[in-house]
Amino acid sequence: MIIGSELLNFEENSRDNSKIGILAMIFGSICFSLMSAMVKYLSDLPLLEIIFFRSIPIMVIIPLILKNKKIPFWGNNKPLLLLRSLISFIVIVAYYYSIKAINLTDAVSIKQLSPFFVIILASILLGEKIFFKNIIIFILAFLGSLLIIKPGFRLDIFPVIIGLFGAILTGGSQVALRQLRLTDHPLVIVNYLGYILGLISFGVLLWEGNFCIPDKSHLLILVLMGLAGLGAQFALTKAYQIAPANLISVYSYLQIIFSAWLGIFFFKEIPDLFSIFGVSLIIISGYSNYKLRGKI
Repeated sequence: MIIGSELLNFEENSRDNSKIGILAMIFGSICFSLMSAMVKYLSDLPLLEIIFFRSIPIMVIIPLILKNKKIPFWGNNKPLLLLRSLISFIVIVAYYYSIKAINLTDAVSIKQLSPFFVIILASILLGEKIFFKNIIIFILAFLGSLLIIKPGFRLDIFPVIIGLFGAILTGGSQVALRQLRLTDHPLVIVNYLGYILGLISFGVLLWEGNFCIPDKSHLLILVLMGLAGLGAQFALTKAYQIAPANLISVYSYLQIIFSAWLGIFFFKEIPDLFSIFGVSLIIISGYSNYKLRGKI
């Protein structure tokens, strides 16, 4: 009876953790969508200045938490921490550039192709298996991306290609993250990212003499953007800590839906039929991939 009671309590705790993990992922998706919308709103500011302000909350808050928890700042796998942060810097530059240049929904949808590149790169670099069903899902996602990109039919093809390049590099970043989770605390990984973003962007801004003093309204949006980014990082870290990845990862595709609403209401961006079908295929592919991972 005691063993049965303990098993029941364990199952209830697992369900509770799963619910909290799902809620954390949904909250993180909302934060990411809000951050992306604020990047779009700040399009008249230099790109690297936006990235610099995005990194400030991480640079200020995360070290205090690390100190309080007595976690070493420098981590264990320093070369991979640096490499992953540098790749992520390029990813964020590409992503923010695409947000500024094309529809918000298109930019976010292209970014959500990254899980498929994670599987491909994990197969090449880590030797993980790719199943036949994966290939069908990849084809669906690829068709969806073509409907959004519309090669040969849109004038702003270059920003779309940059966004796609960022999605591919995100795959590399996530593969590195899979290795780092075995050696380093998630907060150390976030801290490295924040300082790499902040130091590189601020250094380039000083070198180019391109830093603009934001007015009060822009400063407020920049602060809120940084806090939204930090909230997203915390939420996603917590979600993956307490719930299985194959359960919660599908909820990251809510970013597309939230961003579509924000694009319509704040920027009057109405997706065309090609983009709507493309977004739908990417969401369906993401859901199918989630279901497949749950069975493997």
